[in-house]
Amino acid sequence: MQNQTLTESLAAFDPEIYGLLREEIQKQRFTLSLLPTSNAVSPFSAYLKGSIFGNGHLDHHVVRSHMQLEEIAEKRAARLFGADHAIVRISDIAAASRVVFQALVKAGDTILSFNRRKSEHCIGEHLRYDFVSFSIEPKTEQIDLARVEQLAKARNPRLIIYSPVNYPLHLDYKKLGEIAQEVGAYLWVDIGQNAGAVAAGCAPSPVPYADVVTFPTGDSLHGPQSAVILTREGLAEKMDKAMLNTGHSMVKKNVLAALATTFLEAGSDAFQAYCRQVLKNAKALEKGLQDAGMQTLCGATENHLVLARLPEEQDLGKITDMLRDTGFLVKGDCLLTADEVQTFPCLRLSALDPTTRALKETSLQTIGRLLGELILSGGEPAVRNKARGQIRAILMDKPLFSDEWLPQNIKLTPGYGKKDLNIAQEVEAEKQEAQAERMWSFWDN
Repeated sequence: MQNQTLTESLAAFDPEIYGLLREEIQKQRFTLSLLPTSNAVSPFSAYLKGSIFGNGHLDHHVVRSHMQLEEIAEKRAARLFGADHAIVRISDIAAASRVVFQALVKAGDTILSFNRRKSEHCIGEHLRYDFVSFSIEPKTEQIDLARVEQLAKARNPRLIIYSPVNYPLHLDYKKLGEIAQEVGAYLWVDIGQNAGAVAAGCAPSPVPYADVVTFPTGDSLHGPQSAVILTREGLAEKMDKAMLNTGHSMVKKNVLAALATTFLEAGSDAFQAYCRQVLKNAKALEKGLQDAGMQTLCGATENHLVLARLPEEQDLGKITDMLRDTGFLVKGDCLLTADEVQTFPCLRLSALDPTTRALKETSLQTIGRLLGELILSGGEPAVRNKARGQIRAILMDKPLFSDEWLPQNIKLTPGYGKKDLNIAQEVEAEKQEAQAERMWSFWDN
């Protein structure tokens, strides 16, 4: 394959998969994702995930001195978030949740959880708990910690869970920690897609007040799809034991390497600038929606998330399908409140991926206005055509990952660049092929 790239060889060998790859490239280039869980992976992370590290793995039987990659990733994660102990060999956030449950509670225990978060991860007889929910107040659309405290004292939970995946405001973690201490409960905060902002110091950190903090490493951190558990020193041994008991005895070297570099990137000035821009873009998106006549929920956003309230008469599924056909990927949801009979249909919109693609406030405000006009029109064809044309124009020369977010002014080779439709994995695969060919030539000689 000396005169062919891997992608050219793939096109010849497996045209079916190559065709799907090209379709995915076009989709990502010319569709705007406002999904909270969608974001481009850093080129460094993408390269390491696809590197020769993928040929090996580590398990808990290996002598500790041979586990340098895991130790580097653990230390960098703990240092980045100011935690006592970090576990990095977790496949995803659902797996991380099951580890925490096994470590901290037993079947039948009462758990007080924001919108019953994490109950969806409780599968199996040993993960059956008595979930009690707290939520936003229907009138203020905000969390009332005084009411949470009353509920905690009345129900005496063993564990309190807060996961703000659908809450665009900061919470007083110190007060929440005090409530947990007062009733003798553990406090577990899953910061979700706010992990990047917390790492960059652009959002309050729960680490000083919570017993356990979890988060995914993709999304806001630009890392591989994985998850991290941070915990206090006093719970480290118990959490490590639960990790092994839930089957996390092996981890791929390529994932550990990608995670380690992800945590290093998240401490850079460029990443901090990225997180500041995310907040600016979220506020601009919110303003654009409001300019179009849309209501937003929970007050002015303080993070990446904007909750666009939908008209009651519109079907949530039809709205998301219509927006997808127009060029927007969005997440529909039903926002719960402390009054079980009152909910708010909404779209959970995130500024993470648009910011990664180098969009700034003017574009996000335009996008918000286009979305609002399109939704309020009920998908009227003329409005859809206008929005489709404008979103393509906005995205026409935008990369999937802007080099302005890379540390130390590193410039990207074509792949995530503005003038190339390929993705980083293709470029890095070609580099690996070239390196391999040089090695083969060396041995042949």
